Amino acid sequence: MAFLTSCGNNDVPKDGSEKSNGTILMLLGSKIPYWDQIYRGAKEIGDQENYKIMTVYRDADTVNTTVLKTLSGISDIPNLKGIIMMPSDKAIENMIVLTGTKVPIVVVDQQLHENSPLQTTVRTTVVADNDKIGKEIGEQIKENKVLTLCYAIGGSYDRSMAIQRSLGKNRVDVLIVNDANEAKDSIEKYVSQHQDENFAVAFATGSFVNEESMALLKGKSVYAVDMNEPIQDGIRNGDIIFTAIPNTFEMGAMALNSVISKTPGVSLQIVSVVYANSNNINTDEIQAFTK
Repeated sequence: MAFLTSCGNNDVPKDGSEKSNGTILMLLGSKIPYWDQIYRGAKEIGDQENYKIMTVYRDADTVNTTVLKTLSGISDIPNLKGIIMMPSDKAIENMIVLTGTKVPIVVVDQQLHENSPLQTTVRTTVVADNDKIGKEIGEQIKENKVLTLCYAIGGSYDRSMAIQRSLGKNRVDVLIVNDANEAKDSIEKYVSQHQDENFAVAFATGSFVNEESMALLKGKSVYAVDMNEPIQDGIRNGDIIFTAIPNTFEMGAMALNSVISKTPGVSLQIVSVVYANSNNINTDEIQAFTK
């Protein structure tokens, strides 16, 4: 599958025509490779079917100002045909309800919370099997102690919880990080408190993997989820054992297809997952996630 590399708000169809079949609004996380890949997967289908994609990223991991502002003016979006969104932000979910919009809504990355006000309105959910990813990571860990890092919302939280269920609360410490910029400080504090322990580390999101955080974990067994340049470098130099890569392009494409489909389809769709290690890091399949 060929994926587009351009991105931006209010994209026009590839053929340059001004008339489209409508606009699809994508309410995504912060502008990192993970969410950009979901956008690119959706945009390819949008171009093929002549839909305009309007993307709105969060201002930061914990800042949703631009998303809420966009929703407050949702009636001004021309010919809106559907919404693709990340769930779990109560303010955003409540705002969507208040707008009274009747367009199809598709959720990506994480299943809706059971108490979400959108439970009865979402057409389908497109996610990786986060429980399976967490379990498979847990099965590889030999250390008696594990630190796993995640956000308070999103698929990373589900993966960390799955690791903890797989190995037991007595073995797994879950460190919730509100913003990627706080990851280094959170890791540094944990390392200083567990200097005498041999623990493994499982990053449930690639957002927290960078030179600073990895420098604090020298000599530790490190596992990751997602693919970006720091994870790629970590695998190549042996600092990261493997990473599980949810097929973000597939997630975006399936979500877009579900929005424009004339039939409701299934309530839950699972995307494929690719595992990368030193043996396959340079293959075309893996490198597609670094472009």
